[in-house]
Amino acid sequence: MAEINLLIDRSRRDEELEKKIPLLKPVIRIKCGFLFEGTEIPRIAIVDTGAHTSVIPFRFWRNMNVEILAKHYTAGIVPGKKIPVNVGYITGKLVDSEGNESKEIQFLSYLSFTNKITLLLGMRDLLEKFDLHLKFSENKAWLKEYNNL
Repeated sequence: MAEINLLIDRSRRDEELEKKIPLLKPVIRIKCGFLFEGTEIPRIAIVDTGAHTSVIPFRFWRNMNVEILAKHYTAGIVPGKKIPVNVGYITGKLVDSEGNESKEIQFLSYLSFTNKITLLLGMRDLLEKFDLHLKFSENKAWLKEYNNL
């Protein structure tokens, strides 16, 4: 049963909004390493607690053997625009800076045709296999695999 430590990143700021609201706090992102099937270098992904489906930039999936389930679009990545995507499953492992790694996981994913987006891991596939733990006051977050996996 793996426990994967997550990084709480408070480094991103909205400088334009801070000009209007001087005491605005930084944007909070939860991140982890993701090791795509067949690769050796983990990539940093945002664990997107508001996303049901993962979003994969083109550079990560273009040379993978991915079964395309449908052609579709996604909205919300670029405000006011729909972005065309393929939909398919991506397989990989979650990894952390301490060397902990999960079993392989399949993520239903929007496969983007651009690299101008961030790697996002959607919560649905994570929450079916992991409990999400947050101790925000201690700047800690982690995922713990269910016992029955």
